[in-house]
Amino acid sequence: MCDFDEFIFTCGHSAFRLKCYCHYARNHPTHKCRRVKKLRACWDQGRECDACAEERYRQACYQYAQGQGGQGHGQGGGGSQQ
Repeated sequence: MCDFDEFIFTCGHSAFRLKCYCHYARNHPTHKCRRVKKLRACWDQGRECDACAEERYRQACYQYAQGQGGQGHGQGGGGSQQ
């Protein structure tokens, strides 16, 4: 039974990482294990996963760029000047 750790992120996603191979997988040429996988520990990360953080950053950049388009730049707004 290969041992795994689970990392739980605040966005609701989780990731599993191999902690150590079982005896069968250590001796297999490509380290394949067809046996039960054992979860050893769960770790709360207190942050978003990398994919969600990148997506949120991309959306914030897009919204910032949309908000900058043509606001307050240049002169003349069609009104009369006296």
